[in-house]
Amino acid sequence: MKRFFSLCSVLDQDELTTVKKNLQSQKVDVSNEFINDTWQRVYKIHFLKQNLTTCFDCRRFFYYYQKGFSDQGLDCHEVVFFWRLKRMIEITSNAIRQQISNIETRRLEREVKEILDDFSGDETLKENLLQGKRVDLAEELKRVRQVQEKLEEFIEALSTEK
Repeated sequence: MKRFFSLCSVLDQDELTTVKKNLQSQKVDVSNEFINDTWQRVYKIHFLKQNLTTCFDCRRFFYYYQKGFSDQGLDCHEVVFFWRLKRMIEITSNAIRQQISNIETRRLEREVKEILDDFSGDETLKENLLQGKRVDLAEELKRVRQVQEKLEEFIEALSTEK
């Protein structure tokens, strides 16, 4: 004997017993908690599908309403429900994205600080890192500037002596 369940969010004891007996007849042994958990998921899926169908009907009736047809008496609270759900998901995802970004930034800062602390203690490593063509050119440029400053001072001293 099959029994059709009313679609409510919680199974009563009779419905729970019926489901358990049907599963036992198929040689499947499950607990009442498992049945209730599964039922909650099935009910949520059904609830969302039903509300989504109503939203599609609302969209269709809105089209007819814009074309001048009379109101069909359809209540479209589901549209507001899904808009609020979408808004909640957007806000939550932005908050999570910001949290992850902050956590990763702090982690990266910590790692860079540790690496720089390691570098600051090792003189040979600093020398190895600060060698190369660009570094040599920068040092040579620094010496040229110093010589140029000395020449300018010398020229200025000569001009004041005359």
